[in-house]
Amino acid sequence: MHIIAFNGSPRKSGNTSTIIKAMLKGAKAAGAETTEVRLHDIDMKGCLGCLTCRTHAGKCKQKDALTPYLEAIKTCDGAVFGTPIYMYHVTGQMKMFIDRIYHLFVSKSGSPGTYETAVPPGKTYALVTSQGHPDIERFQRPVRWLAAMTGGGLGMKEVGRIVQVNSHQIPVKEDKALLEKAYIIGQKLVTERA
Repeated sequence: MHIIAFNGSPRKSGNTSTIIKAMLKGAKAAGAETTEVRLHDIDMKGCLGCLTCRTHAGKCKQKDALTPYLEAIKTCDGAVFGTPIYMYHVTGQMKMFIDRIYHLFVSKSGSPGTYETAVPPGKTYALVTSQGHPDIERFQRPVRWLAAMTGGGLGMKEVGRIVQVNSHQIPVKEDKALLEKAYIIGQKLVTERA
């Protein structure tokens, strides 16, 4: 049992990172091995736009430090996708990651513009976002986009979502209820596999 987390925050001890760590702690308590991929800290490159993945389904031509983690999406049992909201959207690190998972969306033959997933079925996922704005609805569009372009679009079952608000005023490390919710979602990544 393996749960992998893709963390789009550049801050190791920031709110998004703290929530992800609580989720992974819950997954470990439920018996999983866990891996956190801090996208800011690895040497990753953007999508080449070469479209090799359109003729070699599920394969990305770009090779860098992200490559083994992209392959791990196919073999893991569940995933966490987390990012703060910067400039009304996901961070640049998370956007680069999402561009790179394009190869996991396989074109359906005979149906232009429609896709299947190269990720085997039966996986779970959770989302984490944090934002400075106090209105939870303010950035729902990028949150929905994040879900559609990661776990949801790849055919995974969503087991939980945390959208943390007022991130500048209320540090997550002081929000015991939110950290408990994250811990429980981490357990669900393991116990609610499809």
